[in-house]
Amino acid sequence: EVKIEGTFPLDAVRNNTTNVTPDLIMSFRWSAEKSANGTPGLITSEGEKGKGTHGSLSAYDLRNTLVAAGPNFKTGFINETPSGNIDVAPTVLHLLGVKPTVPMDGRVLHEALLGGGPAPTPVTRTLEATRNSGLFRWQQYLKYTTVGDTIYFDEGNGEPVPR
Repeated sequence: EVKIEGTFPLDAVRNNTTNVTPDLIMSFRWSAEKSANGTPGLITSEGEKGKGTHGSLSAYDLRNTLVAAGPNFKTGFINETPSGNIDVAPTVLHLLGVKPTVPMDGRVLHEALLGGGPAPTPVTRTLEATRNSGLFRWQQYLKYTTVGDTIYFDEGNGEPVPR
């Protein structure tokens, strides 16, 4: 892997596979400004207005709601510990008593289960990268939280800053 000033290494964005990796990974810049409909989280992109995009590293794009119900889940429980789609399969397999035959990404959401106990303590970190370029300095960040061995991206963005 070639290190380039002002960028993050592929392993920081969980793309350090032995398979073919892309030459470039990017995310559109975003702001907390509101759309014409009053929804926060605007992004800068190419394309026709109103046609959508593939999202960004905005907290507005990365934070979603998961609702789980059933005899094994706590009633009325709001989980403040980071979780994601990556946790659904390990949790369902755990409930079914099925032990995965290969290691899986994600974690069992024990804190949401009856008798499951507390969640591991989340640890939040921020990576930063900068590069001087002509009249400005590019700066960007990637904020992520780990819960046990599972990583959740919280947000990331970048901007040019006058020098």
